[in-house]
Amino acid sequence: MRARLSPLLLALLAGAALFCSVSRAAAAQMTTVTVCDDVAEWPPFTYRERDVSGQPGSRVLGFSVEVLRRILSPHRIAVQIELLPWVRCLREVESGQLFQMALNASFSQEREARFLFSQPYYETTHTYFYSRKVYPRGLRLRDVAELSRYQICGVHGYNYSAYGLSDQQVDRGALDFARVIAKLHAGRCEIGIEKLEAVAGFKRLGRDLLGDPDLGHAPIPGLARGEFHMLISRQHPQGEALRALIDRGLKTLRESGELRQLRQLRQRYLS
Repeated sequence: MRARLSPLLLALLAGAALFCSVSRAAAAQMTTVTVCDDVAEWPPFTYRERDVSGQPGSRVLGFSVEVLRRILSPHRIAVQIELLPWVRCLREVESGQLFQMALNASFSQEREARFLFSQPYYETTHTYFYSRKVYPRGLRLRDVAELSRYQICGVHGYNYSAYGLSDQQVDRGALDFARVIAKLHAGRCEIGIEKLEAVAGFKRLGRDLLGDPDLGHAPIPGLARGEFHMLISRQHPQGEALRALIDRGLKTLRESGELRQLRQLRQRYLS
């Protein structure tokens, strides 16, 4: 005998179907999605194409760009990407007037109040960096709580809540991580925090930051790998529909194995 669905479950299923149909209809009205990301670049996830002499061009490439385009292109939605100072990019996406999305964002409660988050689509390794000029015998942390004992440098506008640190505990005056490294060597801070994959990715741009013999680094003990998301404007009228479309696209890419293949392709830039 076929089981009968309760009225509540039927109502929930009907509501979910209605939401999907509405979000698909709203997505069908989109022809272009405007996206911003950090002008300091975040290779291999987002960066400017270089010519043979290493000079950056106007074309923006990277894992995140490719993922977004593969999600939107079957719906005939174009992607326009511009690199801005990160704080300005977030402010623009929050208003929803010029930009609908930002790429490569970690989670924080403060950001959740301002933006819609996509499902996570890649992970990174939380890493601390130090200068061997200052610590010639190395610098070893036993757990993440020890970070609070040191002077820490980070990048302007970046999120450090995953480390249990407030904005006041991190000198975020540097505009990119190369400047953080310079501060470490100058003794202006003791530890710099960044994702290992992003620092390694600068080799792709002709800047081998990890090749610095005076720069030491190690994973931060006790922290799971960091998840990254796309941010969508809460203020844009198609924001909810765009998030639903992206999450469905990420699910399709995962189930088909295509997302894993793109991640494997990304790894060649980190060697």
